[in-house]
Amino acid sequence: MWGAMDLSKEIIGQKIRQKRINKGFSQEELSEKIDISPRHMCTIENGKSVPSIGTFVKIAEVLDIDINDFFNLTPENDDKLKTEIYNLIQTSTKSELKLIKDIINAVRKNR
Repeated sequence: MWGAMDLSKEIIGQKIRQKRINKGFSQEELSEKIDISPRHMCTIENGKSVPSIGTFVKIAEVLDIDINDFFNLTPENDDKLKTEIYNLIQTSTKSELKLIKDIINAVRKNR
């Protein structure tokens, strides 16, 4: 949904696996091209570890991943309301963000 979730080990691994499959590579083929062990590639895709920046750059190059899209912090779906809220948050001051957070927490607590 939002940025913090996009950066979890499991999500990173799933995205890499999907890109690899879309490009038609096996785990072994990809690991060979980026010079890591197949076991390490497996742990990355299974969300057990995160690739180093150097390894991620190699993965991105081989799989033709746009790093900006990969770590996209905008809502994944085309939900107009979420996009509008996201855009408002991007231009909010720090004090406004604290207030927004408090409002969201209050709404969730009173569901």
